[in-house]
Amino acid sequence: MKKVLRWGVCGLFVMGVFGMAYAQFAKPEDAIGYRKGAMTLIGHHFSRIGAVVQGKAPFDKGAVAKDAELVATLSTLPWDAFMAPGAEKGQTHLKAEALKDKEGFRAAADATVAETARLSQVAATGDLDVIKTQFGAAGKSCKGCHEKYRTH
Repeated sequence: MKKVLRWGVCGLFVMGVFGMAYAQFAKPEDAIGYRKGAMTLIGHHFSRIGAVVQGKAPFDKGAVAKDAELVATLSTLPWDAFMAPGAEKGQTHLKAEALKDKEGFRAAADATVAETARLSQVAATGDLDVIKTQFGAAGKSCKGCHEKYRTH
């Protein structure tokens, strides 16, 4: 009986957490604004690493590691906002296919999160050659999602 009660309480907790995540985006504009903000910050910090990788900015191990850590953290944020009801409407580049292919979209999002987490780990080592390689892998995961689920 205690196990059933414990599982029931856990289930209610999980449902409550997911309910709060969707409730924070009661309006499609809120979800769009949230994810645009997250993506803008990701783009900013990713571009700073890109400038170093391309030789357009000096290599500062600490700055690259910090930018990579921020990208990894920020990359975990926008995905629920993409799946909010009406998320493909309004001023957005999200294709309706993303909502029709939620599993594929989430898999692409998870790949980006994984690749940016690896970029953060690699950046912490300070090895520019390895950073360059992982930056390319992270960029490829971002691009793959954009090509399939984003209008240009």
